Amino acid sequence: MLASIAGRPTVNVVESLVMPGFSFLITLLMGLAAWSVRTRSGSVIAGGLLAGLVMTMTGLGVDAGWLLNLGLVVVTLSVGVALGRTLPARSAPLAVLLGVLSAADIIWIASGGGLATGWLQDVANLSLHLGASSSSIGTLDLVLAAAIATHWLRRGTGVPLAVAAAPIGMAIANVYVAATGAGNVALVPFLSVGWLMTEGWHYRSTRHRARGAL
Repeated sequence: MLASIAGRPTVNVVESLVMPGFSFLITLLMGLAAWSVRTRSGSVIAGGLLAGLVMTMTGLGVDAGWLLNLGLVVVTLSVGVALGRTLPARSAPLAVLLGVLSAADIIWIASGGGLATGWLQDVANLSLHLGASSSSIGTLDLVLAAAIATHWLRRGTGVPLAVAAAPIGMAIANVYVAATGAGNVALVPFLSVGWLMTEGWHYRSTRHRARGAL
């Protein structure tokens, strides 16, 4: 959905290290969180979604940014895990979903949707403010990070491959932003590229194991 970094030069080491890599770090954490709840029942995931919605609405109501962000993380994790569990454990269904959402994300950003304001901006993006800088990532991107990790786990892969797709995509997006100076970037296409790279990784490792068994 939306990725942006704004601020001024600072000598604050934490700020200078964390802010440019925010999308990478948060999608990595979403993948690890999806792995941590892989054995939880659907009712637990549904309960997490309800709790997250309550936190999100409360955060909006009392203007508490930290509570809003916590609620958004819980909501996107719950929705992403549910989505990853719903999709058939094959590559094609996820490929179709990512293709459709990539096209929609590009159109959304191109039409100025990424510049929405008010409460829509608050719930459409997870934002981090640190020192003089701010960074944000779309909640849809977080949903997909959790969904991709969950889907890989259902296909029987290990944790490294399952959680790698979204961070790889965000690393590529960060390079693109640094090279072009773009402010608002559609991130779903980059998530899709990261997923395709892990598909290649999975294919090569599967072929290697098959050859070793001969």
